[in-house]
Parts: sequence; structure tokens; C-alpha cells
Amino acid sequence: MRGKPTDFLDRTFAAKSPPPGESVAGNDLVETVLAGGYREALRGSAWNRRLIWHMSYFDAIMQRDIPDIAGIDKLQSLSKLLRVLAEHSAQLPNYSAFGAPLALNHVTTREYLNVLENLFLVRNLQPWYTNAIKRVTKRRKRHFLDSGLLAALKGISPDRPRRDRTQFGSLLRTFVFAELMKIANWSENHNAFSHFRDKEDNEVAFIIVNHGGRVIGVEIEASATVTSPGFSGSRRLAVGAGDRFAFGIVLYDHHQIVRFAEQMAAVPISALW
Repeated sequence: MRGKPTDFLDRTFAAKSPPPGESVAGNDLVETVLAGGYREALRGSAWNRRLIWHMSYFDAIMQRDIPDIAGIDKLQSLSKLLRVLAEHSAQLPNYSAFGAPLALNHVTTREYLNVLENLFLVRNLQPWYTNAIKRVTKRRKRHFLDSGLLAALKGISPDRPRRDRTQFGSLLRTFVFAELMKIANWSENHNAFSHFRDKEDNEVAFIIVNHGGRVIGVEIEASATVTSPGFSGSRRLAVGAGDRFAFGIVLYDHHQIVRFAEQMAAVPISALW
């Protein structure tokens, strides 16, 4: 969207804080996240026009692509399932809980979710674990791939997160996930994505491992402040990864870099670009 490359991952794997990019924070960040990344949607400057495009895109997939590709005839159930998933994006899935209100068993629910992944609407994120850390959650997460579509399905307009950031966190994680995947695809090196969470709820939203086995952790904070507890997951990750640990970042809604340790820092979200 800004027509320039980024060295975010290269610098982070080299244990360096990536510099902030063009500052986007506060209400400007809300607008950017809710706009998403579909080029056609971005052609409309008003939120309501983007909403119309996103919902038209959603309807087109349900009515055209899914019958052609998957041969599923219960489109209404699949449509409702996607909306349920939107409310639980970036969370650990419970297939039975997802499908129960729709009279779908866990097997059918899993199959339907795989169809949505094949259509590039959602993506699985595998858990990261090591023998050095006990009591680690080994369940996959499912993320939406576009924050604009997610906001449309959840009915979130820019006014809501401006007043209350409660529901902005999941949208921001979706946005960051998509940006990180773009950056990884530009790289000449292979980068594997996963997530980390232990039984004490120490968590890292995104773990990226490069071809040499170096590990970085990226956590997301939707506020303009970050405190030491925000790095609890990164500290656990550093223990588990040992000398393979390169850097732990908390991306947050601000314009300044704040160091918390030699290999950990709070970094503006604008560092992604």
C-alpha cells in the first residue's frame, strides 16, 4: 500500500529493533486496520463503501466459490459458522462449541473450517513448543486473513474502537498477521509461523522461525503503553528457544521504541512498513 519494501524481519532476526515507519497511531491506526488489505476495498475512502464491498465479496464466495470448489450444499450453516469464527478469531478453537449452535458435529465443523482455509479466508497457526518448557498448549489457532473483512463480519465501524478498544485487539492481531505474512513472502528465506501459550497463560501471538532456526516472538498491544508483564510470553519463549532466540517484540499503538531488555523492545506498529 505504501509502495516500498521493509526490512522488519531481517532486522529482528539480527537482534535489532526495526525502526518506526511512517507514523500511524490512534484513530489513524483504527482506520488502517478496519480498511484491511483488499485492493478493491481500499479504492473506497468511506467506511460504508468498504463495508458494502466486503459484504459483497463475502456473499460472492458463499454463493459461487464454495459450491464450485467444495460442493457444500449447507451454505447457510457455513455462512453462520464463519460469523461464529469471526467472534473467536485468534483464539484456541473448540470445534464442538463452534458447531453446536448450528447443529454441526465437530467433524463437519472441522471440514467446513478447512474449506474456509482453502479459500484464503482463515489460516491455521500451529503451536510452538519445546521440551525445555513444560505444560504448553498444543492446540492450533485460526486467524482471519484480512482485518477489513473481519471487521465487516463483526459489524465493527471505526467509531466503536475509537470509543472502546475492547474489540480492537482481535482486529489488530489479524492486521499484523497479514502484514507479517506479506513480509515473510518477500524474503528469500523460509519463515515458519506459529504461536505460543503455556498453562500459566504466558503467550506470544506470533512466533517466526527462519531457515537457520533463529526464533523471534511478536506480541500485540492495542494500547499506547506497554509494561513489563507484556513480555512474559517473550521471556518464556527465550527460555525455551535458548541461544536460538533472536528478539522479542511487542508491537503497540505509539511512535517510540522502548527497550525492556537486551533482546526485547516495545516497537511501534508502523515499524512493519
